[in-house]
Amino acid sequence: MIAFSQREKILGISAALLALLLVVVVWWGNRPRASSPGIIVVHVEGAIKHPGVYRVKEGTRVYELIEEAGGTTEEADLRGLNLAAFLYDGQKLVIPATSSSTLLVTSPLPSPLAGIPSSTIIVNVNTASVKELEMLPGIGEVLAQRIVEYRESNGPFKTPEDLLKVRGIGPKKLEEIRDLINF
Repeated sequence: MIAFSQREKILGISAALLALLLVVVVWWGNRPRASSPGIIVVHVEGAIKHPGVYRVKEGTRVYELIEEAGGTTEEADLRGLNLAAFLYDGQKLVIPATSSSTLLVTSPLPSPLAGIPSSTIIVNVNTASVKELEMLPGIGEVLAQRIVEYRESNGPFKTPEDLLKVRGIGPKKLEEIRDLINF
């Protein structure tokens, strides 16, 4: 059996306590924390009773913002709006009206745009429905659906180049639609 001197015993115990303290400090700094949702700022307008800028909790859905804004007006057309979609900071949500003829698509269009050249239409790729995305040149139903699924899974697009992450959109197709989209 090995015999340790009093000094060696004290150094050994001190080293063990220091190692234990280090483990506790590292664990404490990396422990899981209950995260409280942050606050985001969104703008809602259109066929809504109380349009304006709202501060809501991160993770709020479109239908909850509509409720907070007093609900929709009688002329609201929610058919193409995804009420279950999550809101994101800085988002502008336009609640369309059945009589609306706006060409800036930040939310679903209420009716077909017969007679209007598609080159005059600007589509917000973060809020447009599948049908609205199909108005873009070279974007069919399947590709439009992929765009919607991508943004619902990964969050909003921030730049035109983000669309390159969607299967089926390459640099050439992006250049065709670059001037016809916004965020």
